[in-house]
Amino acid sequence: MASVSNSSTTTLKNPFISSTSLGSTPKPSQLFLHGIRNQTFKVSCKVSNNNGDQNQNVVETNSVDRRNVLLGLGGLYGVANAIPLAASATPIPPPDLQTCVRATISDGPLVPYTCCPPPMPNQYDTIPYYKFPSMTKLRIRQPAHAVDEEYIAKYNLAISRMRELDSKEPLNPLGFKQQANIHCAYCNGAYLIDGKVLQVHNSWLFFPFHRWYLYFYERILGKLIDDPTFALPYWNWDHPKGMRLPPMFDREGTSLYDKRRNPQVRDGTVMDLGSFGDQVQTTQLQLMSNNLTLMYRQMVTNAPCPLMFFGEPYVLGNNVEAPGTIETIPHIPVHIWAGTVRGSTFPNGEKSYGEDMGNFYSAGLDPVFYCHHGNVDRMWNEWKQIGGKRRDLSQKDWLNSEFFFYDENKRPYRVKVRDCLDSKKMGYDYAPMPTPWRNFKPKTKASVGKANTSSLPPVSQVFPLTKMDKPISFSINRPASSRTQQEKNEQEEMLTFNNIKYDNREYIRFDVYLNVDNNVNADQLDKAEFAGSYASLPHVHKVGGPDNHEATATFKLAITELLEDIGLEDEDTIAVTLVPKKGGEGICIQGVVINLVDC
Repeated sequence: MASVSNSSTTTLKNPFISSTSLGSTPKPSQLFLHGIRNQTFKVSCKVSNNNGDQNQNVVETNSVDRRNVLLGLGGLYGVANAIPLAASATPIPPPDLQTCVRATISDGPLVPYTCCPPPMPNQYDTIPYYKFPSMTKLRIRQPAHAVDEEYIAKYNLAISRMRELDSKEPLNPLGFKQQANIHCAYCNGAYLIDGKVLQVHNSWLFFPFHRWYLYFYERILGKLIDDPTFALPYWNWDHPKGMRLPPMFDREGTSLYDKRRNPQVRDGTVMDLGSFGDQVQTTQLQLMSNNLTLMYRQMVTNAPCPLMFFGEPYVLGNNVEAPGTIETIPHIPVHIWAGTVRGSTFPNGEKSYGEDMGNFYSAGLDPVFYCHHGNVDRMWNEWKQIGGKRRDLSQKDWLNSEFFFYDENKRPYRVKVRDCLDSKKMGYDYAPMPTPWRNFKPKTKASVGKANTSSLPPVSQVFPLTKMDKPISFSINRPASSRTQQEKNEQEEMLTFNNIKYDNREYIRFDVYLNVDNNVNADQLDKAEFAGSYASLPHVHKVGGPDNHEATATFKLAITELLEDIGLEDEDTIAVTLVPKKGGEGICIQGVVINLVDC
């Protein structure tokens, strides 16, 4: 039984280079002149009065109308400190370029180059909304492992010409590094509004932002090789044939090769869609089986409702992360798997912070990033085809959220989420591939019968949890049992982990099982009791200044289908087991609750 005290703090040493103050962009000579200061960083789990209300998840946030959140290569169209965040339904005004400060590497110093954009248009009101150009046929994105040599040569040429712009015209918004800077600026603390960090991950902005991002990136590549039909490939990691680094990215000396990629992913190594930085000691067959199980859980079991798939609504500067299923896994683990190992050293002696794919600030510097996100985007289409209540969000705050990009002719445009819901209307589609994960519902059980919940401590005695340094089991009551099918159709039963806190510079992952004890084999995910996983990539998503690295997250698992599969529909109390995979000693969880939620 976990002990409970009135407060608990995990302290981590953090030698950190101070960030540039808001409103001042450093000169090139100042890039490495920031002093190093020793300090401590604390992840604190504040214990409640434990009066039995484990559903409390109070977080202070500043509300702002999300309909005019402007993101993209050009920068945030809002002036820092110009308007209060609580100004509801107030359009964000035109930008002051000095609102962009130096981005911070999630586990290290300031980024050694500026992610801030080149000069932008001065008048926001004169920037038109983007209109899709006329087309004669769709651009078809092919699975990367199946493309021919002619396509590979064309793709290499396009990336080569994009890279050439870096040396010829460093401030050209179509250049390779300027395109990569999109991720750097918006994911690692470069943009602040009223002291609040803008972030496009861990919320419902994730899918639409990246869809628009890839749309313009793809059109830029086509323009550079004078081929308007050119389409990006997609990394088909949801199919066993695609569960390796696509061969075209593993050819040294080509524009698609990244020398800062994790060398362990080369030569046809089978990938781990649940990667947490360490290799799983199991067979290739088991690893592929694990991958298909993760896909089924993330696309089907745990994503019956739109907000579970897309992520929760975003409030600018909100420190509470609530990503959708696919963003958590496999999106983040693929980044971890392909990025260099944090703490390792490059041949030139430079320390690795997880480059390139392994850290949001540098992810766009690896061409495979865009191939990876092509498949992430494809999952949006595939998810809607499953049926049920799987459909696009209807909230106006989501539909009217705005982003800013340059098109392939260097013309600035505003775009809205509502205009990217149908990829065919945008002019592209995906070449079909089988989706074996759809029929990969785990049927084999890891346990026999029903767990003895009376032998486990109740949730109220385990939480608040101050660290997760070993598997932890507990019992928890359900709000209702023996529900009818109509009741299940109307409300989803949700297992929710409130106020998860951890150091956002660390890799984080833990797995959740039902109806098993802490002796479960955590390397075999293809079991009916496996409910899902939480994972996080090092990133900047914070409030409270540059030295605050405490992330606060909410993690939800839909368990209606799972309870049916393991025969627990009629049980009032069930057993839950948490298995830490990475960073568990620094994870705090305030409370866990099961409730019924409308989709």
